[in-house]
Amino acid sequence: MAVAILGLVAGMASAQSPQADAPTLAQALDRCMATYAVRLTRTDAADESIYASAVEGCKPIETELRAIVRRDVPPAQADAAFRQWDEQAKPNFMALLKRIRADRAARSGQ
Repeated sequence: MAVAILGLVAGMASAQSPQADAPTLAQALDRCMATYAVRLTRTDAADESIYASAVEGCKPIETELRAIVRRDVPPAQADAAFRQWDEQAKPNFMALLKRIRADRAARSGQ
């Protein structure tokens, strides 16, 4: 989900202070969203509800990541990356939910 951001700022990580850097936060955001997906697909919650919960629960990480990207990346590049990120976030998450369910179904059938 945050792959575009990760690629955009990967080269900048070594120049940053000891604070969290963009690649680390992008990975944390991906893990956070995946954790919500795995946990909530065990419930009877609808996909839209799972997505909304994940977005809300991971909001602090995303907010920090966006702030770091805004700080470290030229505005035009940051805006383009955010547009791509925003367009792909929900479809990628929904595909993740399907993969999780398919994996569970395959394992339970063995």
